[in-house]
Amino acid sequence: MGACKLGSIATLLVAISLTLGCSSNSTPTPTSPTTRATVGIAALSVVGERASAGGYTYRVVLHLRESSGVAATISAADLTFMNGANTVMSSHHEQTIPSTANVVPANGVADTRELVTTDTNAADPYATSVLAKVTYTGGTSGEATVNGSASIPAPGEPPPPITYTLRGIITDQDTGRGIEGARVESRNGANAGKATLTDNAGAYALTGLLAETFRMRASAVGYDLGEQNVTVPDVTRADLALRRAVTSACAFTIAPTGILDVQRAGGQFSVTIAHTSGTCAWQATTDVSWITPATTSGNGDATLSFTYLPNASFVGRIGVVTVAWSGGSAQLTVRQPADLLAFCLATITVNGQNPLGVPAGGGQFTASIAPVAGVPPGICGAWTATTTPAAISFVGPSSGPNLPASVTFSVPANSSLMGRQLFVVINFLAATPSAVLTVNQSGGP
Repeated sequence: MGACKLGSIATLLVAISLTLGCSSNSTPTPTSPTTRATVGIAALSVVGERASAGGYTYRVVLHLRESSGVAATISAADLTFMNGANTVMSSHHEQTIPSTANVVPANGVADTRELVTTDTNAADPYATSVLAKVTYTGGTSGEATVNGSASIPAPGEPPPPITYTLRGIITDQDTGRGIEGARVESRNGANAGKATLTDNAGAYALTGLLAETFRMRASAVGYDLGEQNVTVPDVTRADLALRRAVTSACAFTIAPTGILDVQRAGGQFSVTIAHTSGTCAWQATTDVSWITPATTSGNGDATLSFTYLPNASFVGRIGVVTVAWSGGSAQLTVRQPADLLAFCLATITVNGQNPLGVPAGGGQFTASIAPVAGVPPGICGAWTATTTPAAISFVGPSSGPNLPASVTFSVPANSSLMGRQLFVVINFLAATPSAVLTVNQSGGP
């Protein structure tokens, strides 16, 4: 009887369970799958460095993350470099993640390549922050963007380039002996203009070379030129044997001769080299660094260009161009005028002294204010004198319409045991320059 009741109860529980199961067997409401990619900038790494040619280079890497389960294709990254609230420059980058075909995997992460931006304007300030905008597509939606920003740490210096040395011997083709004083130079490429001379055994070492293939030339007075292609650093030694030039008399003329006046702003001029007799090579040199020839040697008629730098000083200058060959030479004197001052430069002194030493008891002094030599008359304009700190007081006028002028001031006694430093400042209102007199006063007893 008891067993029968237990069996009935079990049967009843099974029936209830089946009934509940049937009543809950309704179709669940479907959820819409995510159809749009969502990309975020998980982190932004940036460094800046001084560019070797001036300005700054910035290197940015964006660490991207997709969070909606849909792969995203990165279209582009736009970077804006800021100095405070001011825009320094901007750049646009495509093919940002070439290793994954510019795709951030679903629920995955990907780093961009190093996005390099160089600001070649040396006058621009260093950027203190970068704003990044990443444009992407993914899923059924259209184009979307995500933004991020980061501060830029203080700039570091760019690593120095790796350089190499090319060695060899320049010899006489007939005797095999080394030629002393032969010139070895690079004619083209990144190493153009690098040159050296051989020692008394004809050996040379051309240093500071960047990795590349360039045209190497060897020249010596009384010899024909020798040239060959050299690849650095694959080639570490390059020898050349030069043939003696024909011994008949050799001569060249140059034009212009005498004195050539050039502009202060810098530019170029040309010298025509004409072969008149014999067969030999010529070499062109200058005795100043502000005149540079486009090439330094040849063996026939040529029009040789020279580049000259602007003269930023207030003194004119002279350089001499020399074209030399076996048995002769010709010279051209180049004159460049001084720059003209277009701004005010002035000095303030007391009996020619600045700084001025004043005893602890103080005193009254008259300072002379004068433009520096070469400043055009009247360019400084009106002036006003002030002091800092305010301990100094003026005796008489403390302003005037022009230079030269003078101002009288009184320095009170210094009751402190310590010495102190005071300043008389002359401000020129027209162009906002200034001249400063430093007053060093001794301490009291």
